[in-house]
Amino acid sequence: MTFKVQNLLVVGFCLFTSVGYGSELFYAPGFCPRDSLKILVQNKSAEPEKWWTQVHENGVIRERYQEIDAKSEMKLAGSAFLPDDRGYSLKSANAGTLKFTALCEDQKVLLGSVTSPQVTHYLPAETTAVKISLLNLYLNSNIITLKAFDTTGELTEEKLILLGKHYETQNLKWIFKRAIARIEVSATARMHSEVFYGDDLKHSPPLVLTPMTLPTDNDKKYFMISTKGPSENGSFVIAMDDEETISIAREQIRNPELEKIVVARIATGVGLGINRNFQSKDKSPYSWTVTHVDSFGDFAHLDCDGSPDLVEERLQQRLSDGGRICFWRYRVVRELSPDEVRSGILKP
Repeated sequence: MTFKVQNLLVVGFCLFTSVGYGSELFYAPGFCPRDSLKILVQNKSAEPEKWWTQVHENGVIRERYQEIDAKSEMKLAGSAFLPDDRGYSLKSANAGTLKFTALCEDQKVLLGSVTSPQVTHYLPAETTAVKISLLNLYLNSNIITLKAFDTTGELTEEKLILLGKHYETQNLKWIFKRAIARIEVSATARMHSEVFYGDDLKHSPPLVLTPMTLPTDNDKKYFMISTKGPSENGSFVIAMDDEETISIAREQIRNPELEKIVVARIATGVGLGINRNFQSKDKSPYSWTVTHVDSFGDFAHLDCDGSPDLVEERLQQRLSDGGRICFWRYRVVRELSPDEVRSGILKP
């Protein structure tokens, strides 16, 4: 097996490094010391695949570029890319091709892509203690509520956790006064959690039972911005109350051959905001929102191109570069009702 390694300090949006359409991110709180950690990568595809380790610090992503042969596997030591015991992410160039497993001594944890602020972890009925690892995926502080329920559905205990900065990890052991059957985790913004139970620390992954409910305003009109076909790099939602702009957006839906690019300004979302990714499995809200639509253009500058997922991944840099988006492949594809935005469920 052969593979290449390259160190990258990412200071901007580069369309020729890890930026590609159809990529997928996997998340890992720092539940394993770096010196004990190994990443097992398995390539299920019949083609060589590219992937990256990502370490986030103060809005900058430090990446290590990797290649893995077709139908093969490889291991990478945590000490090869982690400066200390912290949370991190892994990125595959093509969604659905690679499987990442964190190996920590005798423990195996299949890493996932869940970013929803509302998840459930199911446990054996007689669980009396767990280890919880939390990872903040929001640029600012994130308040996380943990609720433990017994087999009858009764709330037995509750904890409140504050994660103060982006990619901050917190590991805690929770010993219960009586046996529980599930833990519900809810946060004010995107996050990732892992729960472990038993003496051998078996893994209970986060499950999204229903999309997160978001606040909406019935006086505004909502539109989905996506590629013409299903987007593998996210879709996003804009809210408008200007009649002229709303009329132009509706015209894009009636006449898709107009091929207009949405040029807009963004900021970090206030609370959960209304900007969710309808293309993701968990319909997770983004950490950013469109604050103003500047125009619907025939052309746009290369510097503001990209995708919704890429903006989320590198949000601090995009905001520092002026906070503008103009995704070349994206168009207004549908008008959304407030209920669709609120529930995350699209009507036929």
